[in-house]
Amino acid sequence: MQFSATVTTVTREQIVPKVYDTILKGNVGLLRLLGNAKTWGSGYRMDIPIKYQKSTVGGLVGLGGTLDTDRSVTRVKMQFEPKRRHKPVVIDDIERQLNKGDEQVLMLLAVEMDSVAEDLLDDAGSDLYGGNGSGDQFDSIENAADDATNYSTYGSLARATYTSLNGYLSTAIATLALSDLSTAWNSTKVGADKPSLALADVTSWTAYEGLLQPTVKAGYDANGFPQVTRTGQIPSQRALGGEIGFDSIFYRGTPIVEDEKCPSGEMKVLNERYFNFYGIDIDEYEKINISADNIDGPQSVPNPRGFNWSGLIRSAAQPAEVGHLYVIGNYVGTDPRRSGSLEGITG
Repeated sequence: MQFSATVTTVTREQIVPKVYDTILKGNVGLLRLLGNAKTWGSGYRMDIPIKYQKSTVGGLVGLGGTLDTDRSVTRVKMQFEPKRRHKPVVIDDIERQLNKGDEQVLMLLAVEMDSVAEDLLDDAGSDLYGGNGSGDQFDSIENAADDATNYSTYGSLARATYTSLNGYLSTAIATLALSDLSTAWNSTKVGADKPSLALADVTSWTAYEGLLQPTVKAGYDANGFPQVTRTGQIPSQRALGGEIGFDSIFYRGTPIVEDEKCPSGEMKVLNERYFNFYGIDIDEYEKINISADNIDGPQSVPNPRGFNWSGLIRSAAQPAEVGHLYVIGNYVGTDPRRSGSLEGITG
């Protein structure tokens, strides 16, 4: 409807006091990792000693026999370097001044910081699935869960030499079957230490849902899906008490969650004891919470490690104040064989 100047000259618009995101996607994997991040500490590099082979010396010895006194080298160090991603927050002097008084509907700085934080976390979620660790790139789930098909090294070590660094990778699965999942779980568990979380895109998640027995699926429809939160699992939607989690379906007791950042047609199998985000907090920077709206629902992540705000400083190049939001640290898999990737799922 086109209003005339009779109305528009004496009536202003109604601005809804909230900015709605219409572009960014869900980011469950990043939520879990940031919410349970570990501290990098000090040191320009993180060296992780690993045992890559069994000792081949020693053995049975009879009466009067000779003892084997050779030494067998069984350990080597993986190496990871810290990475950094940033987003600038720029507030022009005139814009800040005009955003005051009775005409202010939303505070410019607060809205801009929330918006930029969302964008930074969206990029960080992409890093989680796509980095190869070289140069300024973060390491990633893709890198950890590879068997040298796409990433020949991990933690600076050649997988051809250190084959124990191979994750589980299965490509071109096409129609998902329970046997695909059982092979992945069997390949990534060690003893009773099994995968703790699987992240899937919508196609893969729906494909597994379709494999569930009709009675089980009917139970989900009636009672709600169990929920995965930042810190753990909740048995059913009714138990949430107002806290929103993410729908999960289970395989061998492991929750499978839909993550919209997960590459199309893929499912990532993780043991979260051995794959973490190690964050670096800069002493001179400010620590701020990631608010509820920044990560898919009302679960804020209080002062996550590695999430830094520089504060605003006067720009020398423009009439504005400029600050930077950072994610600093790296995604580290201390035992890549406990990570898996199922790819090429079509339904």
